[in-house]
Amino acid sequence: MLSRTHFTNKQAQLLRYTPLSFSIAAALSAPLVYAEEDITYLDEVVVWAAKVSSSSEYLGDEDISIKQVDHLSDLLRDIPGVDVGGTHSVNQRINIRGLNETDLDIRLDGASQHANMFHHIGNLTLNSDIIKSADIQVGANSVVHGGIGGSVQFETKNARDLLRPDEEFGARLHAGYGSNDYTQGSVTLYGQLSQDIDAMIYGYTVDRGNFKDGKGVETFGADGEVQNVLIKLGWQPTDQDRLQFSYDMYRDEGDYNPRPDMSGGANDGLSQDTLIPTNYDRDTFTLSYDMDRGDALSLKAVAYRNDMNLMRDESNLTIRWPTDRLHKNNANNINTGATVTAQSFITLGNLDNQFTYGVDYNRQDSKSTYGPQPQMHEKATSSAAFIEDKIQLTDAISVTPGVRFDDFQRKAVTSDKSFNDVTWALAADYQATDELTFFISAKELFKAPELLETFIKYQNVAHLSENITHESGLNTQAGFRFQRNSGEHSFATNLTVFKTEIDDYIRTEYNSASKQYDIYNDGDVEIKGFEASVFYGYDAFSSKLSYSKSDNESIIHGTPILDSNGRSSDIGDAIGLTLDYSFYELDLYVGLTSQFVLEEDNVLTNAPVKESYSVHNLFAQWAPHQVDGLMLTFGVDNLLNEHYASHASRSGEARGFDSTDFEPGRNVKVSASYQF
Repeated sequence: MLSRTHFTNKQAQLLRYTPLSFSIAAALSAPLVYAEEDITYLDEVVVWAAKVSSSSEYLGDEDISIKQVDHLSDLLRDIPGVDVGGTHSVNQRINIRGLNETDLDIRLDGASQHANMFHHIGNLTLNSDIIKSADIQVGANSVVHGGIGGSVQFETKNARDLLRPDEEFGARLHAGYGSNDYTQGSVTLYGQLSQDIDAMIYGYTVDRGNFKDGKGVETFGADGEVQNVLIKLGWQPTDQDRLQFSYDMYRDEGDYNPRPDMSGGANDGLSQDTLIPTNYDRDTFTLSYDMDRGDALSLKAVAYRNDMNLMRDESNLTIRWPTDRLHKNNANNINTGATVTAQSFITLGNLDNQFTYGVDYNRQDSKSTYGPQPQMHEKATSSAAFIEDKIQLTDAISVTPGVRFDDFQRKAVTSDKSFNDVTWALAADYQATDELTFFISAKELFKAPELLETFIKYQNVAHLSENITHESGLNTQAGFRFQRNSGEHSFATNLTVFKTEIDDYIRTEYNSASKQYDIYNDGDVEIKGFEASVFYGYDAFSSKLSYSKSDNESIIHGTPILDSNGRSSDIGDAIGLTLDYSFYELDLYVGLTSQFVLEEDNVLTNAPVKESYSVHNLFAQWAPHQVDGLMLTFGVDNLLNEHYASHASRSGEARGFDSTDFEPGRNVKVSASYQF
């Protein structure tokens, strides 16, 4: 039996490696003090962690191996205000407060992932397993980012993240199995090639079958394989400078159903047993430079090329199908750009100022080919410059004004137009006590009309209004953060109340009379709600309860904002609960996560509601100190076999068939990793 002194220090070590416990420890800024003589085995364990931080709450370093992720929803769905729609591997759609991925600024290692590929699939080809951090801005709160719904900045791991103290080379082997029809594995090799140069190569694969939903119904056309290879080479001549090159190759291949955002039953009803050989690929090249000169200047610069390609072999289809598409058809979206963001701390007069400033440039090339025949090639160029200044007025009060200039050049079949605007932001923080902080912010919005989707040639049947203007508006939010430590007890809570007003909302609507798609400004819309969470921790136990709510409305129509298939885009109210406990002497960590989503009745008159559901996941992880580097993980997703669909996923009827994209049913997961 450990002495109480030793136990306390071991608890501190384990606190670093449990997802919820560490997240709250980080949020509370509680210092962890270790006695040199009490360093435990866990000091030598390198955890496959991802730092997930959100403006709606601070989540800290999550041991990503606990979740055994195989879809982006596994990583992000429990964040208040955030959902991930879609179940298919080619359909991962991040949703923040009811706004979809085209309203968000999503980056991977600094490279823009912006695209509008195909309305039946998502625009993200991301492997959650190798993510090092995900910085999520829920709502548009700063001029540093351009998305009107917020931003998600993903960063992947590198060799220096994985090397343990006094280690020059290392490796990690991982294998996993899910009873609802998938297997996965990865190999990671990394090392310090010289004093200044480090390198990493990572290979990952997941082989999926057709999962069964909560009613035991097998889906259709999801059987395929995803492979990901990430190569990173870093040069760090000093502690203040780092140059890094990375190549990220993502391949998704399978015989997939024609409409991966719909249920298997709807696909079977609409096109019988038709499957389409599909390749959804991404090649991302980035060159980044980080510089730290202390308070005077810290800087991050990234140049990138992000190439996404969708190929569907529709040449042998025998069902009713457009004759000009009976080929191997390609959609290609390339983002080429660069960003520079810098920060300087300067004292002006008697006031401390934290300046954040930079530029952002991106060129989007969208082109498609039907068989040997090129169909279209469109371009959109966006440029931005921004600066904000956090001014410390007193020890307790700071204000942050900011200004941003956006310019968007659209060169497309439907129009050659330019849109630009200067927008502002203003935020204030008041630290009432060491434990309580109040905050308030407002930011103007800007979004120009998107390029039309790449794969389907809507350009021939679409009309962009001659008077169309960019979306503008204002996002405002306010709230507080409270935290307190008392002995072994920890408590924290936060609340954010928001309202997002989008003026001149851009809508696409099919005009049956002219047989074309009209794209025009359709008045103003409003989204309002809140995100709240409460944490309590004691000794080896920790818990978190969260509640997020959003309601949207078209002011001119008095209806909910509609998504592309005419359904309400509202994602409604969600309650999250997490409980975990560490058995220190057993090297064992166990927990439960639950999500309760309430019925969404903000739908069109006579339209069906989005049904409520509750999902519960169990997990356990064992890192035996007798075997250095070994970690065994067990989990059960959807423990009660709930039959449900995310409110951010496709739902409703399609030509008389239920298109609802139901989530997988119960899934028992086991995995093992060995790092040496």
